[in-house]
Amino acid sequence: MRNCKNKEMLKRNKFIWHHISKALLSIMLFCALFSIQVSFICAQENEIQEEGMTEGIDDGIKAEQIVIVIDPGHGGENLGGEYEDYTEKEMTMIVANAMKEELDKYEGITVYMTRTGDQELSLEERCEYAESVNADFLFCLHFNMSEHHTLFGAECWVSAYGENYSKGYSFASVEMDMLQDLGLYSRGIKTRLNNKGIDYYGIIRHSTERDIPCVLIEHCHLDQENDQPFYDHNEKLIEFGKLDATAVAKYFHLSSEELDVDYSGYPNVHVDVPSNVVSPDKTEPDICMIEVLDQNMTNGEVKVQVSAADYDSGMLYYTYSYDNGQTFSQLQRWPDKSSDTFDFTMQVPPHIVPQIVVNGYNGYDLYTTSNMVSLPSMDYKTSEEIAAELAEQEALKSVSEAVASEKEKTEIVVTRELTEEQEKKPISFGYFLTVCIVCALLVLAMTISMLLILGGRKRKRRKRRRRRRR
Repeated sequence: MRNCKNKEMLKRNKFIWHHISKALLSIMLFCALFSIQVSFICAQENEIQEEGMTEGIDDGIKAEQIVIVIDPGHGGENLGGEYEDYTEKEMTMIVANAMKEELDKYEGITVYMTRTGDQELSLEERCEYAESVNADFLFCLHFNMSEHHTLFGAECWVSAYGENYSKGYSFASVEMDMLQDLGLYSRGIKTRLNNKGIDYYGIIRHSTERDIPCVLIEHCHLDQENDQPFYDHNEKLIEFGKLDATAVAKYFHLSSEELDVDYSGYPNVHVDVPSNVVSPDKTEPDICMIEVLDQNMTNGEVKVQVSAADYDSGMLYYTYSYDNGQTFSQLQRWPDKSSDTFDFTMQVPPHIVPQIVVNGYNGYDLYTTSNMVSLPSMDYKTSEEIAAELAEQEALKSVSEAVASEKEKTEIVVTRELTEEQEKKPISFGYFLTVCIVCALLVLAMTISMLLILGGRKRKRRKRRRRRRR
């Protein structure tokens, strides 16, 4: 009986283990198939990303067709800046058309424009249009002017808030690098707030309200001779448009078979999404100091070392004065924005006591005045004065030589004329007789004079004798 029970238990155990092993095998097969399927799906996703996806700096750019809107600033009765023969609303239209034409050559992007003619639109209408076409980005094109016509260079304005700041700043970095390569001076990438503490520029403010990143591009200043060579022909405005388009293509990692370019691997600048509002710099540079390194008393050149820093927006320009701030030079580029110290040589006029000061300007055009350095009087002659003296000496020399030459010529002519007259005039009998008569008259006059003198003496003697007799 005990043996029979043992056999039955063994059969049961075998049966149980048989089914358990089958279940375990099924589970293992299921897991293997599942892992293969997952790997296949992942591989497909990676393939799709490598072939047809473009990514932004924060991986937030969508996989589908990119949609951008170009906004040519101003229009209609809103002329924008006017300087000499240039009107901003016309210039932005040329740039925008060139930008769209260039971007249409790229794959994976759709381009719209807020205006295609000379119509006037409000800033809100422009942003509403961008929203209606589901824009991924809005680019607002402008040209700049300054109150005193002193500023020069290009700059970009972005929102001060969240992702719109980080995406705007990342694109603006590409744009500004290209504008600098073109030769323009960089005034930086900046934010600006109004008195309510929100974005100052309406196009940026209304875009931010609709969650559309926006960059306002100020290509250069119309009223400054430093920038004029960059916009003084339509061809150069078209070049601006192509440059803007290329910056967009780099930012969105686009490629173009027609242009034979591929920016899919372009390294955009990564910008963290700020947790707070990125406020503009409202304070002057933290420090500005100068030291005179050399004074050349013979030509008026003074070598000055400048040390200045702004820990919020960096240094942008400097100006210098030799009369303790009564007059200043034009704005000068800060030579190296990564360095707080540099040297420059200034020209001091002669016959004054130099009093050197320097103004250092930060990224928001606020300045700090340096200490004043007074130097000994520089009584030298300028090259103009030396040239004037030499010219005066040469003029006097030329006049003296001319007078001497003229006098010599006159004497020679007179002598020659007299000689010629004497040679040519024959001695006539009448002339000889006249000479003889004149000589006879002279002799007669001399004889009469002698007789009168002698007669006078005799009379004096007679008078003396009479007196003695008496």
